[in-house]
Amino acid sequence: MRKYLLIFGVSFIATFSTSAQSISVTNLDALVTSNPSESLLQAHATVTNTSSSPMDILVRFNEISVGPAGSGHYFCWAVCYNEGSVTNGFQTPANHSLTLDAGASNTNFYSDYLPNNTVGVATYEYCFFDENNPSDETCVQITFDTQNVGIKDVLTSGKSGISESYPNPAASDVNINYSLTPGWNQANLAIYSMLGSQVQSVNLNENQGTLNLDISSLPAGMYFYTLMVDGNAINTKKMLVIK
Repeated sequence: MRKYLLIFGVSFIATFSTSAQSISVTNLDALVTSNPSESLLQAHATVTNTSSSPMDILVRFNEISVGPAGSGHYFCWAVCYNEGSVTNGFQTPANHSLTLDAGASNTNFYSDYLPNNTVGVATYEYCFFDENNPSDETCVQITFDTQNVGIKDVLTSGKSGISESYPNPAASDVNINYSLTPGWNQANLAIYSMLGSQVQSVNLNENQGTLNLDISSLPAGMYFYTLMVDGNAINTKKMLVIK
């Protein structure tokens, strides 16, 4: 059992929450943006055992998109793993499992990213699973962005516009911030293939917000998405879908 979660937060932009059968991940900083001169970017999450029995929880790490050359990362779960030791497919050893009683939560998960003055985007996946039942897992993705530092500015600009999608590239879900100038009548976000065929369209009902789009059915490739307001194309940006 495997689910992807993205939670909408305040201090760092994020999205929505759901849970697996026995493990839920909430209060996740799914997108952390900052200038490349920052020494450390950090994302947090709360992990909860929603079952009726104690559970020994381990973490598996995967790289969804690799950060720019010169950047670094590590994460903390029971212990903090040194930069360079966390590679694609890394799994915390059994002696580093954290035991959570039924209904208990742990807030000490950290994903740390070191820009080291590099410009780019890195997306990492963390899968929290039961040591005694590895198929019982919940996976989340965290994106660190030192390239599109203006993504959250869309929500406070007061003008109609859309952000870069995140994570980018994406495989199952993608998030897009939007803002509409008051007074509009009809607005939607349309997604197009490279050949210009519309593959998705979502009506917008609020002046601003964050769309979470299911793109799991789209074939891998480059796509364009356009904000349409009262029949006029306001912004067009691109996103990459991977499988």
